[in-house]
Amino acid sequence: GSADAATPGDAQKAFDAGCRRLSARMRTEKEIHDFLKQRNFTEAAAAEAVALLKEYRYLDDERYCKEYFRYAKAKGRADGRIVKELAAKGVSPELARNAIEDARSEADAERSAAGTSDFFEQTETDDRVLAMEIGEKMARQQRENGKDRDEKFFARVGRRLAGLGHDSGTIYSVLGKLRQDERNRQRGY
Repeated sequence: GSADAATPGDAQKAFDAGCRRLSARMRTEKEIHDFLKQRNFTEAAAAEAVALLKEYRYLDDERYCKEYFRYAKAKGRADGRIVKELAAKGVSPELARNAIEDARSEADAERSAAGTSDFFEQTETDDRVLAMEIGEKMARQQRENGKDRDEKFFARVGRRLAGLGHDSGTIYSVLGKLRQDERNRQRGY
């Protein structure tokens, strides 16, 4: 059958195709495997090419997760949503969670080495802090545009945070803080 062994020529062609696909950006093992199957390579050739790409470290799901995590955090996404997105790319939730923990402690280590380890720096990758920063930034922009921070605005903040995958507890605490800030501002504190 096709899963026994690939002809050397096929495996090499699949490997080359995989390399070209990876030259644009990092991808997961599953993404490359599926790509090669779509290109009509046999299961054997695809599997062999993926194994070789892993051996050469061109494919590295753990590294992929860490990079993806940094990118997604910069976009304000919550951990749960990041794990779901990685699962859709064929990464096991366990590997995704471990890689996220690693990326987080690496970032903390980089920050303390740089001597910027005040309390907020260390916790900035925490979802609740991240959500709060997004809400406060939206409130600042609303104020700068001379618009009211009314219930319509709060609803927009809620939708934005929900879209980024933040849970309702986090969203409520952000909205509570923003409403309190607004009340204090109106009272002139």
